[in-house]
Amino acid sequence: MSFTIGCDPELLCRREGRYVPAHNYFKSNSSFGLDGCESIAECRPGYSESPIDLTAKLKTVIEYGHETAPDLEFHAGHYVDDHPIGGHLHFSVQPEPDVVDALDIVLYSLSNCIDDKQQRQRRERSGYGKRKATRRKSYGFEYRTPGSWLLSPSTTLVTFTLAKLTILGVTEDQLDFEEIKGRQHASTFLKNIKNSLDTIPDDCREGLKELDLLLGKRLDWNQNILPAWGIGLN
Repeated sequence: MSFTIGCDPELLCRREGRYVPAHNYFKSNSSFGLDGCESIAECRPGYSESPIDLTAKLKTVIEYGHETAPDLEFHAGHYVDDHPIGGHLHFSVQPEPDVVDALDIVLYSLSNCIDDKQQRQRRERSGYGKRKATRRKSYGFEYRTPGSWLLSPSTTLVTFTLAKLTILGVTEDQLDFEEIKGRQHASTFLKNIKNSLDTIPDDCREGLKELDLLLGKRLDWNQNILPAWGIGLN
């Protein structure tokens, strides 16, 4: 089964450490543009079947944002400077209940391992990021639960990889991720997830390696994402 993954993750902008509205610097219809309320920046890299390719597309978009406003810092996460920010994912498949349930189990487990839980809680209280939040689209559906995972190429690639493998696990391997996870800790579940999968495309192997590295780290979400992406270092 082949399908595409797309996204429109958001970033909060700061200048000299203080929040600034994105609409002061960016246009609505740009690849590095604005979200609905125009206070937050939104990245629109298009779509791809490959997690690696989509991550590369996003780097190009972030580079463009930096070139457009080189004095800005960009921040990912769930809730920054009193603003909820999201990392919506787009899939060219139908939002069947078993697919949505599986995405929720796998990607919320990832969130439990790497995200700032206080930020996540504040975003959920603001009305965003609820479990199993979806929206039907002409191409398939949008999965709206995750916060902005743009902290680094690693968090981004791992998110895309797990999303792709989860959908393949349900549609190709007929896996029940709720049963597989059971009472396992989120970290243990994710470390072992590859052992449950029969279908692992080549473009997902790098993301699985990154997952193992990521699960051993403590991440700081209160930082400008640009250095981690290798942007603006000169």
